[in-house]
Amino acid sequence: MVFEKIKDIIDDIGIEEEITEASHLYEDLALDSTELALVSTAIAKAFGIFIESKMLKTYTVAQVMEAVALKA
Repeated sequence: MVFEKIKDIIDDIGIEEEITEASHLYEDLALDSTELALVSTAIAKAFGIFIESKMLKTYTVAQVMEAVALKA
């Protein structure tokens, strides 16, 4: 469920690449700084956890999921 929500957040930006748990937000999905900020904001709204966009630049989808799980 968390994966699907995160995937939906990224999909809403218009990413064409396949999104997996191993996908790096910056390197694999090619999210730029504006898109990372949008993802950060959407994650904060959806899960109540704020992850700075500069941190998201190094994260995989699985690492975002772990951060959400630690918050819960």
